[in-house]
Amino acid sequence: MLVIRPLTPADETQVLKINVEARPNVAALDRVELARLSSLSRTHFVAVDGELVRGYALNFARDDAYDGEEFQALRSLIAQPFVYIDQVAVTGPARAQGIGRRLYEALEYAASERRIDRLCCEVNTTPPNPGSLACHARLGFSTLGSMDTRDGRNVVLLQKLLTVR
Repeated sequence: MLVIRPLTPADETQVLKINVEARPNVAALDRVELARLSSLSRTHFVAVDGELVRGYALNFARDDAYDGEEFQALRSLIAQPFVYIDQVAVTGPARAQGIGRRLYEALEYAASERRIDRLCCEVNTTPPNPGSLACHARLGFSTLGSMDTRDGRNVVLLQKLLTVR
């Protein structure tokens, strides 16, 4: 049975394995970077089936001390509180089973519980990630703009407005 729960240090090895599988659609992580990102936000999630991590979601609130380039661009565009979804990845054998959707639902619920009414993220257009763009459109995300990143990617900046509980 799939359970969405907070990321713990015990999940590190499996999260890093999923990260490798998901590249170049997500930024590369190593143990040091994952530990750093974990120290900046306590709201990261994993999707777990028994002992196996099937997916993960890294996210930050607008006021977190995260230094990601796309996050900083969104901070300059949006004055209101938001949750920035930095990475969502699902292991290859578990894709197309609704795990990504469940992670997004958990992110929406957690944001709403904190009275935050928007989720933001970015999706690569160079290199292309049409599957992620289509998924975000189905989930109700709309385009805010696009940007070229320092590492040579082009990304589209997205947001989804939420109904706060």
